[in-house]
Amino acid sequence: MIILDLETIAVAGVATEPVSAPANFRDPEKIAAYIAEAEKAQREKAALYPWTARVIALGYCAAGDELPTVKVVNSEAAEAVMLRDFWGRVADARTGAVEPLITYNGLGFDLPVLMARSRLLGVSAPDLNLDRYRSPHPDMMQILTFRGAIPARSLTWFAKRFGLPTDDAFSGKEIAGLYEDQNWDAIKKHCESDVMLTRLLAERLGLIKPPRRVG
Repeated sequence: MIILDLETIAVAGVATEPVSAPANFRDPEKIAAYIAEAEKAQREKAALYPWTARVIALGYCAAGDELPTVKVVNSEAAEAVMLRDFWGRVADARTGAVEPLITYNGLGFDLPVLMARSRLLGVSAPDLNLDRYRSPHPDMMQILTFRGAIPARSLTWFAKRFGLPTDDAFSGKEIAGLYEDQNWDAIKKHCESDVMLTRLLAERLGLIKPPRRVG
C-alpha cells in the first residue's frame, strides 16, 4: 500500500471570473479590497477543483517506509515529470494495476486531481476506481465519517482526536501564499506532515502495520 498526499494551487488564467464590488461601495480602497478578497476566494476554490488545480507537491511512502518521498515543483513541465514518475512507481507497467493508495479525502480530491492533471499534461495514467463503496483505495475520510454518515473534519482534527502529534506550522489554506513566496521548504514539510498523519491514522485503524524500526 502507498500513503499519498498532494498540495495544489489554482491554474493561472482559469481561476477567476470578473468581480465587481456592490453598487453601494464608493471608497476606492474598499472597492479594491473587496475585489481582491473575492478573487482570492475564487482562486482558493479553483485550487480545490481537479480541472482548475495544478499539483505543486506530491508526497508518498510505502507502508514500511520510515519517511515519505516528497517532491515540490514550480512548473507544469516539472509537474508532468513528477506525475510520470509517480505512476511508474505505483502502477504495474504490464497490467496497469495500481497499488492501493491510502489518502485522506483522496476519492473526492487527490485521486481525481492526479487523473485530471495527467490527462491535461499528456501523461499516461490509469483510470482509478473512485467509488467510495467499491474502490480498492482506502480513503481515511470516508472511513472516519462512516462513508459520509457524519460530517467530515480535517485531517488534523482527526489526528488530534487520536492523540497523534500535529506540529505542522502551516495549513492547506496557506499553500498558495507559500508558493508565491517561493517557500519550497515549508510546502514540502506541510505535505510530508500530511502523509505522516495519514499513515499514523491508517496504523491506528489497523489498515497497515507500523514500519519496523531497527535498534
